[in-house]
Amino acid sequence: MDEAFVKEQDRRRKKRLPDEIYDQTGWSLPLAFDVECVGTGALTGETRPYAPGAVAEEKGLAAAKVAWLLPWGSGTAAAVAEAVQAGLKVRVAEGGLRLGGRAFPAGTAIVRVAENPDAARETLGRIARKHGAEAVAADSGYVEEGVSLGSGRVHLVEKPRVLLAWDRPTSSTSAGWARWVLERRFGQPVTAVRVSSLGRVDLSRYDVLVLPSGEYGEALGEGAVKRLRDWVTAGGTLVALGEASRWLTREKVGLLDTRTELRDGRPEAEPARDEKKEAEKPPAKDKDGKPEPFDLEKAIQPERERPDAVPGAILRVALDPEHWLSAGTDGEIQAIVEGRRVFTPVKLDKGTNVGVYAKKDSVVESGLVWDDVRDLLAQKAFLMHQPAGEGHVIAFAEDPNYRGYAEATELLFMNAVLLGPAY
Repeated sequence: MDEAFVKEQDRRRKKRLPDEIYDQTGWSLPLAFDVECVGTGALTGETRPYAPGAVAEEKGLAAAKVAWLLPWGSGTAAAVAEAVQAGLKVRVAEGGLRLGGRAFPAGTAIVRVAENPDAARETLGRIARKHGAEAVAADSGYVEEGVSLGSGRVHLVEKPRVLLAWDRPTSSTSAGWARWVLERRFGQPVTAVRVSSLGRVDLSRYDVLVLPSGEYGEALGEGAVKRLRDWVTAGGTLVALGEASRWLTREKVGLLDTRTELRDGRPEAEPARDEKKEAEKPPAKDKDGKPEPFDLEKAIQPERERPDAVPGAILRVALDPEHWLSAGTDGEIQAIVEGRRVFTPVKLDKGTNVGVYAKKDSVVESGLVWDDVRDLLAQKAFLMHQPAGEGHVIAFAEDPNYRGYAEATELLFMNAVLLGPAY
């Protein structure tokens, strides 16, 4: 976008007029897929038409005496989702380990020979090939360092029973993206239920509840919120996306112990509280004690206003490498941001800020972000985890399944769905 166009959009936003930006401003498949690329100049040399040769015979999975280890990633997540549906017992290591001279990162999936059927080798081999997941055979269980294969730090991945909120008040796009990612991209079965019917659903029959972006205030009353809280405390995993995460912070809901922020950084609280305080404030005076001159521009600014929306940009997110939700990453990803939600980070005694936006000088990877919005977003929470009893509340500030192609953040979403019940 040229400078004059951007300047005009800045003028319009300051007058609270809608912008004229079409779609989103940040595009990059390498960033969306978290693929590191190296730029290069013109390539020279001899070229020839590509002609695929004979398809090499697929090699079977190597035999293992103890287990097969699958380093975590998108392919492994899809393979594990199918493997547990096929009846295999799969575990994940909460920390890294070294076995047979090779380092395996935290989140590595482990399929033990002793606790799986004789056909496990064939079944796992077929599934791993299908999803492009690496499966390494281990003939010894004695790790050189890190998490032991038989310790309590290796968690069983149950076959998750996933419930997805559907229909009003969910965003149809957010709900559709989530369902596509679950069912089509990762092969995870899901039950969709209308929000209006959630009160009649036996939540104990499900391990995970996904709330797509939406404002649930009118649809889910006090009784429904209590049922959700009791279900989470008993061991359920609640995964909220975008506006659903904002709803969790409401005082009457109280499922996420943080707040969203206003344009000036103040907490977005119930309006009645701050309106009363503002009404009690004495008029501003100068150093001589006289009333300050009237400032029209200042006077017309709203007392309580949410931040300007980010018109679809890609922002850098730093991840906590010690948390299981970041499994399969190198500690940093890029997220597509298209909203006006700014979450104050969760306090240490309440939960974990698994993902936070980078510092303001490096937070924007691609696209347009207004300077004041960039300053407000820097180092604020993108992905939050709050334990509750035996269960989990997992909240994304933005929709990790954006249009079904945001591979990097989709992995974080699947980590919540697959690994939440395991922890």
